[in-house]
Amino acid sequence: MKKLLMAAVVMVVIIAVQIVLSYVFSYRVAEIFSGFSVGALFYYSLFTLTDRRKKAKAEK
Repeated sequence: MKKLLMAAVVMVVIIAVQIVLSYVFSYRVAEIFSGFSVGALFYYSLFTLTDRRKKAKAEK
């Protein structure tokens, strides 16, 4: 549950930074940042999940 809450907070931060970047620079810069950030968050979550499964199988 803690990881799910952390992911939600990170998504809120990404959206807030996207809004700021769209006002300061342009929408395209904010879009590139968001795409990269969400992709990085997705792969981080995916690798963390697979690492946990490997550790759980090793403990059995």
